[in-house]
Amino acid sequence: MRLLSTSKQIPSICLTLLLVTANSLTPCPCEALASSPSSSQSAPRSTTSSPFSWRGNRGSSMSTSSLQAVNVDTDATTTNGVESDEDQVKTSDILSLDSIRSTLIRQEETIIFALIERAQYRHNQAVYKKSENLGNPPGSVVPEGLEDEPSSFLEYFLIGTEALHYAVRRFTSPEENAFFPDRLPQEKVMEELEYPNLLSSVGGAIDVNFNEILMKKYIEVVVPSIAVHGDDEQHGSTVLCDLAVLQAISKRVHYGKFVAESKYLADPEGYQRLVDAGDSDGVMELLTNSAVEAKVLRRARLKAATYGREPLLADMPALKTSKEYDSSIVAAAAAAAVVGAIEAMGTDDDGKHDKISPSMVESVYRDIIIPLTKDIEVAYLFRRCGKEPPPQFAPDRMSIDEL
Repeated sequence: MRLLSTSKQIPSICLTLLLVTANSLTPCPCEALASSPSSSQSAPRSTTSSPFSWRGNRGSSMSTSSLQAVNVDTDATTTNGVESDEDQVKTSDILSLDSIRSTLIRQEETIIFALIERAQYRHNQAVYKKSENLGNPPGSVVPEGLEDEPSSFLEYFLIGTEALHYAVRRFTSPEENAFFPDRLPQEKVMEELEYPNLLSSVGGAIDVNFNEILMKKYIEVVVPSIAVHGDDEQHGSTVLCDLAVLQAISKRVHYGKFVAESKYLADPEGYQRLVDAGDSDGVMELLTNSAVEAKVLRRARLKAATYGREPLLADMPALKTSKEYDSSIVAAAAAAAVVGAIEAMGTDDDGKHDKISPSMVESVYRDIIIPLTKDIEVAYLFRRCGKEPPPQFAPDRMSIDEL
């Protein structure tokens, strides 16, 4: 298996050029948040804590946009010997709409870059075909009756990866959802973690998992739209990229559970009344804001247009060692990126300079990510209120599909 190529690295300047511009276009990155009440409505504060996270913190401080188990250091003090309030992370902060918005913004970049990486390889349909029984991936279990079940190379790779990650507590986190939960091992090799009770276990709401339909849509819709037809024999590299895209989109759409919980806590009687009446259309209407969704789509396309094309080096000044040229270099690069992105936003050209089509990224958000997020929210709210979701919100389909 060939390792992923690093020959197509996106220059660091272009990775951040239009973040300010993109964010200024729309202050609300989540299609479901604009109709929400103030973020001051949040979950009760939890007193649970744990000394470990399933993964290490990035940098010297923990970001509140990641739902990690928090290491509480009773000896942590400022230089004056007094703890700073800024160093403390509360459950209410994590579940606030501001925190959710911040997390969703970061996830946009993760998803777009993962799609760009996958687009460098051809369709490679062989990795998705269930042709034979590849055996049991190391560390995973086989449910009774599925011993001879054929699997694809992607499924084999994904099951094995999830088994390894489960052993080091990845799926203990409430923001992580396995694609094959029935194949996870029974034992962990590390001590169990305790997380704040951010989601409700009433009716099994916390266990809502739509990865089955997500994987189906990814293979049948997303891959053919972003990858060139054919086979380049880079099957190992292909499934590595598939894994990154699937996990990134899964995390994004299942954040709908946190949005739904935040909204439920703000108006429990209102949602209970709609659910008791079986009014799924009414619940969906509360979750939908067409104007905000349009802004999400525009931002996704703008980011794809910016990150997915090479910088216009001809418009940049010659690089010199003196620091006095730094500002002119950044300004020229930013201007070139803005021009290129605006041009890509207006039309779909021949794509010669694009690593991925901005319109395709927009369609992934419009046709899969946004509707699937709202389906998860509806399913969660129904279970949260003690009722089974209607058939169109089953985890093996999307509500926009025909029954």
